[in-house]
Amino acid sequence: MNSRSRRRTVPLLTTLLTGVGLAAAACGGGAVAPPVNAPPASPHTAAERAATLNWLAKTNQMWTRNDFAALDQVTTGEMRAVYQAEEQQKATSTGSRHPLQLTGLSITIPCRSGGSPVFVAYGDTDVVTLGQSMQPVAMIFEQAGAAWKLAAIVQRPTGTSRWPALCRQETAPTAPAVLAPGHYAPDLARALDHAATGTPETAATAAPFAVNSFFSGPDSFTAQSATQIRQDRAGRVTLTERFSPATDPALALPLAGGRGYWLIGVLTQTATYRSAAGTRKDTFPDGASIATTRPAVVHHATDTYITTYTAIDPLHSAGGTVALDGFFGWPLTTVAS
Repeated sequence: MNSRSRRRTVPLLTTLLTGVGLAAAACGGGAVAPPVNAPPASPHTAAERAATLNWLAKTNQMWTRNDFAALDQVTTGEMRAVYQAEEQQKATSTGSRHPLQLTGLSITIPCRSGGSPVFVAYGDTDVVTLGQSMQPVAMIFEQAGAAWKLAAIVQRPTGTSRWPALCRQETAPTAPAVLAPGHYAPDLARALDHAATGTPETAATAAPFAVNSFFSGPDSFTAQSATQIRQDRAGRVTLTERFSPATDPALALPLAGGRGYWLIGVLTQTATYRSAAGTRKDTFPDGASIATTRPAVVHHATDTYITTYTAIDPLHSAGGTVALDGFFGWPLTTVAS
């Protein structure tokens, strides 16, 4: 499986698996990941557990039968968009597909902080890898009417084996955090737009975000952007990337001990390629695949992704910056002309 392992698109994913029920968010062999190391589970979660298993059953119906009739019953927001995109590319043959798995399920019901009720289901699953390997994920379910629906999925934060500990029983913090939830997606889009130019980040340009591994270092979004732009420029191709907030509002889940919030925000990412001379190859100079439905000579191409970024947002009184700590993304469309 080809992989463009860059945060700038979809880390550990990257080619859309045309004709399958779900796009993979990671590539790998059959090895089972380490235990999920979820935060302590909340008591009395029978209804939430049933909703999670119902989501898995309905997803398997889509995966093994190409039957997407239940899509609106179990998904909302970002994940509804993901499933809709994959429904358009579903395969005609499902005979060799085995049901997808979910193990180590642990459910946390966070303290309320406004908005729709949510719960977080942690587990190891191969849903996001199409059965190739088990991956630890956090699945955020939102209540819509009488139903619980999957709204977002995120991978475990980078550089750690544990998830942020969420407030479960104590009172949610009332003091303002560094970044208000309504500002998270627009401010993050601005910071990522700057990083996508490949210009080194400083505390001033990244503010209010910390200049951590997302923005600095050899594997950072910034460094990978610079490399990809340089490769394309050498091949007489220009690349422009832009981020914009999705319509779904960011979630702010209170952290344990009143330490702030775990922010979960959704962005739309577009990558636009332009080549005056045109290219006849299957990939651009940076290795990005070109849409298969295309003319013989490609002058323009646009890839669109939906991406989720999580961050630790400390209380304003505690100082500090907002630290990006997790990511998940899916390709929606790719067009070449």
